[in-house]
Amino acid sequence: MNLQFVSQEEPSEAAALAQRVARLRSSMEWASDAIPVAVREEVSATIQRCDERLSLGVEHTVVALAGGTGSGKSSLFNAILGREFAVAGVARPTTSQVSAAVWGGRGQALLDWIGVDRQRRLARGIDSLDDPDEGQLRGMVLLDLPDHDSINAENRAVVDRVVPMADLLLWVVDPQKYADHALHSAYLEAASRHGSPSLVVLNHVDRLTTKDAWAVARDLQRLLAVDGMTQVPVMPVSAKTGQGLDILRAELAGAVAARSVAAEAVRADLVSAGRALAGALTKGAEPHLPDVEELVQALARAAGVDSRAERAAAIARGAHPGERKPLRLSVATVERERLDWVDAATDGLPPRWRQVVADTIQDAEGLGSEIEAALEAAAWPSVDPPQGWRALFAKATLASSARKKTLEAGRTAVRAVVLPHVVEPTETIHQAYRAMDELTELDASAKEDT
Repeated sequence: MNLQFVSQEEPSEAAALAQRVARLRSSMEWASDAIPVAVREEVSATIQRCDERLSLGVEHTVVALAGGTGSGKSSLFNAILGREFAVAGVARPTTSQVSAAVWGGRGQALLDWIGVDRQRRLARGIDSLDDPDEGQLRGMVLLDLPDHDSINAENRAVVDRVVPMADLLLWVVDPQKYADHALHSAYLEAASRHGSPSLVVLNHVDRLTTKDAWAVARDLQRLLAVDGMTQVPVMPVSAKTGQGLDILRAELAGAVAARSVAAEAVRADLVSAGRALAGALTKGAEPHLPDVEELVQALARAAGVDSRAERAAAIARGAHPGERKPLRLSVATVERERLDWVDAATDGLPPRWRQVVADTIQDAEGLGSEIEAALEAAAWPSVDPPQGWRALFAKATLASSARKKTLEAGRTAVRAVVLPHVVEPTETIHQAYRAMDELTELDASAKEDT
C-alpha cells in the first residue's frame, strides 16, 4: 500500500483567532463559576463581539473617527471621502448618529452589525476619474461617530458602543482641547490598556503657525506616552486646506492593504479578556490529571473486588473459599476517594477551580450506584477447583491466574464508570483552564511585539 501525505496549509490568522474564540467560549461554558461575575460578563461580551466580527469576515477594515466637539471629525470624514456626505432630512454639522462610507461597496452586513442607519451609508465607488491611490482604500469602512463629550447621553452611549467594534480608531483632536482630561482618561488610556490599533490626528493645524503646530504635536505625543500610547503617531492635518491629508490617507491605505487590522483588533479584544481573566488564574500553574489507575484500584478494593479475587484464588487452590459477599460501596468511602481526586486535580489552582471540578464530576452517591451496577453486570471469569493430579501441581499458577483475571474484570467495570464520570469531566475543566491561560500568554506575546 502506498502512503500519500497531503500537506495542509496553516490556518489564517482569522481562522486561528476563530478557533481561539471557540475554545474560550467552550471554556466559559464549562468553568464560568470559577470566574467572578463582573469578569464573566466582560469576557462573555468580548466572545460575542469577536465571534460576530470574525463571522463577518476580515476583508473590510473598520476605521472609526472619534473625538470631541469642535475637533472637526465630520470635516475630516468628508476630506478623506473626497466629497460632501449629505443625508436627506438631516441637519449638519451636528453628528448625533454614526455615518459610514464604504470604499468599493458591499459591507452591508458589517454596517448592520455596527448599527449604522441605512440612510447614513455611502458606497464610495472607485472609477477611472479617481486618483490611482483611491483604489488602495478599497475595503475600508470609515465611520463618523458622535462627539464623545456631547451633553447628550445617547450620543456618548453610541460612541461607547461602537468604539470597541472598530478595527482601527482614528482619534481626532484640535489644538484647543487636545489635552482634554475626559478624552485621555475615558478613551485613550482605555484604548492603550486594551491594545486597540489607533492613530491620532491633530486637526485644524491651519490655525497655527508651523512652529506652534509642531510644539502642540510634541506635547500631544508626550500626553499619549503618559496614556501608554508610546507607539501611536501624531499626524498634523488640516481638513480645511488638505495639509497632511496625503500622509493620513497613506496610513489608512497601509492599514487596509495589510488586511490584518481587523484580525489584530480581535486579537486585542482577546488580550483584554486575558487580562481580565488573569485574576481568576494562578501564574505558572499547570493542572495535572491524577493517577487514574490509583483511583480505579482504590474504588475496586473498597467495593470488595480484591476480596473476590482472593476468593477466586482460594477456589483455584482447592481451599474452601467461604461465602461470596456482594460488592457494595459506602457513600462515605466514595466521597473520600472523590475528594482526594479533586484535591490532586486542582493542586496549585485557585480555590474556585476546586469547587468547579467538584461540581462537575459525578457526586458520591451516583458514582457508587453506577459502580455497583457495573460490577453486577461484569464478565467475571469462571473459576473451578483443581482436578486431576496435574492440576494439583499447578495450584499456585492457577490461583495467581484466577486472582489476576478477577481483579481485571472488576477494575475494568470500575474504570468504565470512572472515565466518563470523573476523568473526562476533569480533563475538560483542565482544558478550560489552559484555554484561559493561553490568553495571558497572548498578552505577554503582545508586549514582546511592542
